[in-house]
Amino acid sequence: MLNVLKKFFLILKKQWRGLLCIFGNFSSHPLARIQKNLDLKLVANLAPRKIPSWKQLKQLHKFLNPAEKKFIAAAFIIMLASGLTLLGEYTLSHRVAVPASGGEYTEGLVGAPSAINPLFAPLNQTDADISRLIYAGLFKYDRSLNLIPDLAEKFSLDKTNKIYTITLKSDLKWQDGEALTIDDISFTLDLVQNPETKSPLLAGWQKVKFNKIDNLNFSLELDSPFAPFPNLLTLGILPMHLWQEVDPANLKLSSNNLKPIGAGSFMFASLSKDGRGNLKSYTLKQNPNYHLQKAYINQIIFKFYPDVNTAMEALRNRQVLGLGFLPKEQKEKISQKSLNLESWRMAQYTALFLNQKNNLLLKSQPLRQAMNLAVDRSQIITQILKNEGVPAYGPFPPSSLGTTQDFKTDNDLNKANVILDSDKWNKISREKFLEKREQEIYNTWLEQQKAQNPEFFKKKKLTTEEQDDWNKKKAEFTAQTKKDLEAGLSPTQTFFREKNNYGLGVTLTALNQPEFSKVASAIKESWQELGIQVSVNLVDAGQIREIIRNRSYEILLYGVVTGADPDPYPLWHSSQVVNPGLNLANYTSRAADDILDKARTSSDKNERIKLYYQFQKLLAGDIPAIFLYHSTYLYPIDQSVKGIELHQLSQPADRFNDIVNWYIRTKSGWR
Repeated sequence: MLNVLKKFFLILKKQWRGLLCIFGNFSSHPLARIQKNLDLKLVANLAPRKIPSWKQLKQLHKFLNPAEKKFIAAAFIIMLASGLTLLGEYTLSHRVAVPASGGEYTEGLVGAPSAINPLFAPLNQTDADISRLIYAGLFKYDRSLNLIPDLAEKFSLDKTNKIYTITLKSDLKWQDGEALTIDDISFTLDLVQNPETKSPLLAGWQKVKFNKIDNLNFSLELDSPFAPFPNLLTLGILPMHLWQEVDPANLKLSSNNLKPIGAGSFMFASLSKDGRGNLKSYTLKQNPNYHLQKAYINQIIFKFYPDVNTAMEALRNRQVLGLGFLPKEQKEKISQKSLNLESWRMAQYTALFLNQKNNLLLKSQPLRQAMNLAVDRSQIITQILKNEGVPAYGPFPPSSLGTTQDFKTDNDLNKANVILDSDKWNKISREKFLEKREQEIYNTWLEQQKAQNPEFFKKKKLTTEEQDDWNKKKAEFTAQTKKDLEAGLSPTQTFFREKNNYGLGVTLTALNQPEFSKVASAIKESWQELGIQVSVNLVDAGQIREIIRNRSYEILLYGVVTGADPDPYPLWHSSQVVNPGLNLANYTSRAADDILDKARTSSDKNERIKLYYQFQKLLAGDIPAIFLYHSTYLYPIDQSVKGIELHQLSQPADRFNDIVNWYIRTKSGWR
């Protein structure tokens, strides 16, 4: 060690004299060098070993001149600073903020709950949202809408594709601590299948037979194969010990619906009401008995508002951290830097359903083709939806089973007009069109009068009084018809069309809400450029249900939720043309029926994709509906809420599919 020190100092003197001179002057006298060498030898002779002890090192300063001391001190400081810098960089690159338990999330909802119960959840969106957090099903959806186990451990399907054998997880508990068993599963399914319950889910479960195998295994037997059936297993399960004394007919009225007990990740904590007894807020807390990963967030508070504007004001004032739903027309009003605007694809489509039974003109395939070509989907998406949607060309949402772009139709107004010209739809003036439409409407009315009062029209000769009454009634109807027709004609429409003495006119029915109202206006403008007279009939939510039930529309603008597995059977099979079926276009096709029957009974995914392709090919040729767009779901939420990584929703409540991974608080952790 002594030799090393000696060489070190000699090298410093020879090679770094200029640097060392910065700290002081070295003595160059020969006697000084001799004295120093003697001192070094003396130290070496005193040491019994090569490596100096700490005691010896403490004496080192006595052998260093001031300049050498300054140099070593500077070197030490540089080494220390470098080490600390490297340590800091390593720490910064390997330490990250990770989710921590705690925090409270508050969300604003428009409307209030009426029955927080999975059996009635489809009837009220607020009920569906809260039910999703409180109740658990046998299976659930992950953030990508993949089906994963929840209360169940697994399921298997037999060779007939009709019997599902399901294994329940062991040691499951309700939020009140009671054991959750197979009897609760059986009880819930019995309630759904009981007509007195009046659950909107009855149709899907009507012919399913439950069979208990043992305490953890049971089977569900279908009367015929049904490929989308596993998606029904997301139904929230009710606790039998709380509901068994409630009459099924009174289920929706039970107080259990306000303070429910389930097996989901969150449970009821408290509620508050205003002076009129209306619910103001609803608080959930973590379920200590939850069988899967516990949530990071401790509490979720829902606050209820009468309309979107009031809810948005609460969001702007940070009275809530999120808003359950943001209409697209309100998108530009969300500009706060503290908010993230989540935009998720919805498993739905919006279309124009053409009811050929109520307007015989729509039976013309060239006319339907021209109407389809005239629709400008891009304009609707950019100007009305604020780019929150993608064009639709069939009944399958993007990324879903069966989706394809092979039957895409581009907007081509010129081609549409050529098709109508070729099909002998002649262009006529406004006056001529009014004349023809008046006569058509009068003829229809006259037939109705004859059917209602046949004895009157059988008379060979009317009395003067009867003739006067009839003439007055006829004149009043004709005047009102003319007035209505003139009011319904757009002053900007330059020409109209007729064929075989029939004026080309249609009535478009839509829900009276901002998005559909604007879309209906855009469709009207597009079709007017073809010479079609378009009347728009806007109705409220209560009316639309009755209109759909009776199919009392010519063309219906409507949005359809397909679900995670987009089985098109309920909307397109000919067996569904009558209520409670939902074949909105009254579409009947034996070829389509055969395809849909095969597709919903096949457990082969690839086979179903092929069949759905054939089905879409039929729709593209028949054009029973004009598909417009697949919408998105807008969800404004404060930037303090993190961990939200969803991709697609089948319904709004799916935003909570991954709620256990949301977090507000963080802690430091290693990468």
